Amino acid sequence: MTTQPKTQPKEFNKIQALLWPIHNYELKKFLPMSFLMFCILFIYTLVRDLKDIFVQYHTNMWSGAGKADTSQLISALKIWYVLPVAFLAVMGFTFVVNKFGSYKAFYIIISFFMVFYAIFGFVLYPNLDHLIMSTEQVTEMTESAPLFFRTFLTCVANWPITLFYIFSEIWGTMAISSLFWQFANAVTMKSEVKRFFGLFSLIANIGTIIAGITIKTSLKDASVINVMRLIIGVICFGVAIMALYWFVNAKVITDPRFYDASQIKPKKKKEKVSIGEGIKILFSNSYLLLVGVLVMGYGIAINFAEVVQKTQMKEAYDGAAYTDMQANISILTGIFTVVVTLFGAYILRKCKWRTSAVITPMMFLIFGGLFFALVLYRQFISSQIFGMSALIVGVWFGVITDALLKSVKYSLFDTTKSMAYIPLDDDTKTKGQAAVEVICGRAGKAGASVIQQVMFAIVPGIMNHLVSFACLFMVTVIAWISSVLGLSKKYEAKVAENNEKELA
Repeated sequence: MTTQPKTQPKEFNKIQALLWPIHNYELKKFLPMSFLMFCILFIYTLVRDLKDIFVQYHTNMWSGAGKADTSQLISALKIWYVLPVAFLAVMGFTFVVNKFGSYKAFYIIISFFMVFYAIFGFVLYPNLDHLIMSTEQVTEMTESAPLFFRTFLTCVANWPITLFYIFSEIWGTMAISSLFWQFANAVTMKSEVKRFFGLFSLIANIGTIIAGITIKTSLKDASVINVMRLIIGVICFGVAIMALYWFVNAKVITDPRFYDASQIKPKKKKEKVSIGEGIKILFSNSYLLLVGVLVMGYGIAINFAEVVQKTQMKEAYDGAAYTDMQANISILTGIFTVVVTLFGAYILRKCKWRTSAVITPMMFLIFGGLFFALVLYRQFISSQIFGMSALIVGVWFGVITDALLKSVKYSLFDTTKSMAYIPLDDDTKTKGQAAVEVICGRAGKAGASVIQQVMFAIVPGIMNHLVSFACLFMVTVIAWISSVLGLSKKYEAKVAENNEKELA
């Protein structure tokens, strides 16, 4: 019996090479891997939207502080709970992989998340009123505490929602980065990488669109029965993830057409870098420090923009209308990501690194700047703009901006950031990437939340700090653009240096 060759049997025509560079016989491998990522992103989008909707629906969590102030709670959740649990999750992931191996670890971790979601959907959420403190109890507990710690205590008082928020934040990092991409890197041959990887994301983001539509049509309110239905969907997709993983391992990579250890791009062992070591590495290498500023810039900028956006959304909409708006963000993010990925692939092929890398912060500067301008206009000048409600115009512009900026981040920012490590020597590349992720990745996500918590401790209320948020956003993005321009010179110099060495 003859088998297909591991290399391409013939060249693709120009259109197919651009849109669908997959041979028919490769569908046996490509489709299961694509649907594996599809299912992971479906769950990620569903639980990401649910966690924000839960916080907005259960306004008793704020002991009468007012519905717009729930954005302060989101900021507290990120800094007080998600950040430390993220570190614990990395440690737990490493322990499970070392003890059971990558194959068993995949099932253990997915099952762990599915068990939690089942417990939450069928035990905790139906009994939420009995498990969380009443408004009066929360008020009594927090009034005697310093203002800075009140949001921390509020989260404790509403621990089922806090737990769901934490698990849903961690799912994205754990399932997409630590499970899917590590598996994809381990089973994708060198001849497949460039053709497969971009289309994995392209197809998988259809899952984001479907999840948004599911939220929009199935969650008219946060009733127990509606939430149970969505949790059942999460669990079904979790089972599908494990089934697809089994199929690829048992039926695909056992086929010599789709797996050859010598054809797998060797993966270097990930260097473990402590926080202290990471700081030392960053400040002793200007190249890595500039990469770190890129990562921090995105994390801080998107945090400031989203906290204002969610406050505006909550002020304009409530109940089912708020849920619809949250779903609209997911739907638009999926659509924009599919479109931007196609254009992004062309830009990456045809343009210099600097051009590709500067697009993301420039989009933040333009669209984010316009968003803050609209919010400030409504706050200080007029409640009407062009005969329409300035609040509604600002909310819809914010929804579109949020979705567009995230899609550009997924398509261009992540790719150009990875490209920045390529010209470095192996030791600097390995330790440097770990340092950037450990220090700057966490600092970017938590930095804005820390600033917000300090501000709220002085003067409560998001809108009281709107001018400060807008200024911090703009300063962050300008520093981000400056770092791209500075890094591009070093990047081009190192690429040229490496080319000279190869020719010598």
